[in-house]
Amino acid sequence: METKTYWWKLKGTTLIESLVVLSALAILLNIALFEYTPLLAKNRLENKMQEIRRALGISRHNAQTNDAFITFCALKDNHCNKDYWHKSLTVFVDNNEIGVLDSSDTVILELEAINRLDQLTYPRHAITFRPNGTPMGFNNGTFIYCPEYKKASLKGLAISLSFTGRTRLKDTDKCQL
Repeated sequence: METKTYWWKLKGTTLIESLVVLSALAILLNIALFEYTPLLAKNRLENKMQEIRRALGISRHNAQTNDAFITFCALKDNHCNKDYWHKSLTVFVDNNEIGVLDSSDTVILELEAINRLDQLTYPRHAITFRPNGTPMGFNNGTFIYCPEYKKASLKGLAISLSFTGRTRLKDTDKCQL
């Protein structure tokens, strides 16, 4: 019995067929990556805001548990500074001067800086929790995190801190121009 061999089984693929397949693959990858970038930004946003929310909870809990003043802020030269919320954030036991990390204070937690494309703002220099778990003074306010804020194409997230020290996470349109 004679076996039939077909010409395409002997030759493999041609250059044109390979280029067509690669072109189609490139188009599909381009579409997928276009949809993937906002997903990464949103994931980064949600993770960082949950991390900040946990840090606020840890600060409040430590204030109540240790009967101490606990400060959460962005430090510049060991002083809390509201222009640096996008840098690394620190939670520490504030024994002496409020809002200053000195030798008698103990660092509890440090958070890494946010992505350089993003923006994090808060209207105050620091959040200091009293031993009863409430924020000191007018430390209530809202953190606003804007992913890729220069493009202003994505919605942001906000964490509101109440007078009682409780937090609430919500969507915000304040990032979009």
